[in-house]
Amino acid sequence: MKDKIIKEYRKLFYADSVAVIGATSAFTKLGFYAMYSMLNYNGKVFLVNPHFTELEGRKVYPSINDVPENVDLAVIVVPAKLVPGVLRECAQKGVKGASIITALFKEIGAEGEKLQKEMASIANEAGIKIIGPNTLGFANVHRGLNASFNPLFGGLKKGNIAVFCQSGGISSILGNMALDENIGISKIASLGNRVNVGFSEILEYLLYDDETDVIAIHIEGLHNARSFMEIAKKVVKKKPVVAYKVGRTDVNKAAFSHTGSLAGDYKLYNAMFKQAGVMSVDNPIELLDAAKALAFQPAPAGNRVAVLSQQAGAGLVLSDVCTMNGLIVSPFTDETNKKFEELLPPYTIRTNPVDLAFAPLPRGRAEASRIALEDKNIDALIYFQLWFPMMDFPSEELIEFSKEYEKPVVVVLNGPKNSYDEDISKLEKGRIPVYPNPERGAKALARLAQYGQIRKRFSEE
Repeated sequence: MKDKIIKEYRKLFYADSVAVIGATSAFTKLGFYAMYSMLNYNGKVFLVNPHFTELEGRKVYPSINDVPENVDLAVIVVPAKLVPGVLRECAQKGVKGASIITALFKEIGAEGEKLQKEMASIANEAGIKIIGPNTLGFANVHRGLNASFNPLFGGLKKGNIAVFCQSGGISSILGNMALDENIGISKIASLGNRVNVGFSEILEYLLYDDETDVIAIHIEGLHNARSFMEIAKKVVKKKPVVAYKVGRTDVNKAAFSHTGSLAGDYKLYNAMFKQAGVMSVDNPIELLDAAKALAFQPAPAGNRVAVLSQQAGAGLVLSDVCTMNGLIVSPFTDETNKKFEELLPPYTIRTNPVDLAFAPLPRGRAEASRIALEDKNIDALIYFQLWFPMMDFPSEELIEFSKEYEKPVVVVLNGPKNSYDEDISKLEKGRIPVYPNPERGAKALARLAQYGQIRKRFSEE
């Protein structure tokens, strides 16, 4: 099964040769940006448009059948009524993957739905896997393949998080966030109208994708909820799946026309996610925050957390958010309490949550981390520090202690822009995720603990 699925998607995600059909010099058209995204690809790139003979110093072919070599993947950006004919030509050429950016199919009603069904018939008969139509496209970051009309996807850092969205706009938001925060991505896509590659199919593929360890998805609606649940239950035993579901309000009934799928009842989706072991989040930021924590750190053995904060107010916020998201700010053992009493001055808070205040030197802050992680009542640690002149952060020690005690650590560093760049780089190279505010950090840690519980539950079934 694994070999069969990997083979079916190979020429989509790992194409050796790509044809951009609808490439153009007009920067007001998506074909221009789709072409631009592909120009630096290290595979073979062919441009196709009957109205040009040359673009960007490259030969342009009238049709894909005029391309003198084999083509694995077609990026299609032509008017909707022309897409079925172009897809037939792709089938004749032996193309096995397509990124169909063109819109105006199922999402506009009966006429568009008829075109989409014709397209599905052609693709399924020829064995062509399609991302789209009505899509931004996709990128395989490890391969350097950007089959989208968003050139910025070409600058994403290689990583182990796969991001698959229904909406092109949301995939761009998440891509921009990944760029801003240096988060590594394996593959990113908007699935659009989902002709024959929907969420069920992509989850099944990603289960076997060696470059992906964490899966983040944005969903408006599903074609087949039962199939999704069955596949998700298999996937979460090996890889965490985090979902952001929109269409929660009556206002968002527009989701029906957006990508041609009814949004559905949010409570039903939430119940389905819970049953299938899929973690649900409330917004795109939480989606990538959770994925980052899951990509960096192992799930803790339990949900008991130590809160260390260099500022009491932030420690209280961390404690509240942790507790509201299923974590327990656990009391320390008597032995640990005694160690904190000896380490910290009496004006600090020396029980969990710990207020380190400004007094302890870097050695003291590092030792506080060790003491907390040593405690048998603690499964994970979250550490907050507010930027202050001349106050160092124990980055190397935290990395060392997290590995030594085999307990996940999440760090929150808050300060002016760029003030913590060196520490963030050091920590994240050491696989400790860093967040800019207490709420984001605490919720990310909660997802780590939640996945530990999910994996335990499914391993027992």
